[in-house]
Amino acid sequence: MTSQQSKLIFSNRRLENVSPDALIKSFWVSSALALIMTLPPLGIFLAFHYNGGNNNILAGAIVGFGLHFVLLALSERISNALSRLFDD
Repeated sequence: MTSQQSKLIFSNRRLENVSPDALIKSFWVSSALALIMTLPPLGIFLAFHYNGGNNNILAGAIVGFGLHFVLLALSERISNALSRLFDD
C-alpha cells in the first residue's frame, strides 16, 4: 500500500493576481461542501431524536457522526466534482 502526499500547499507569500472569478468559484465550492458535510448528518440525528424519543439520541449521534466522517473522507472527491460543476 502506498501513501499519498497531501496536495495542500501553504505559502507565506501573498497572492497578488487572484481573479474575482476564482474567488467566487472557491466561495461557492466551499459553501456547497460545508452544506453537504453538515446537513445530512444533522438531518439523520434530528430524525432519530424526534422519531425515536430520547432513547435513540445516542444511536442518532453515532450514525450522524459516522456519516459526517465518511463525507469528510470523501471531501476531496466531492470538492473536485463541485469544482467541475462550477466551471464555466
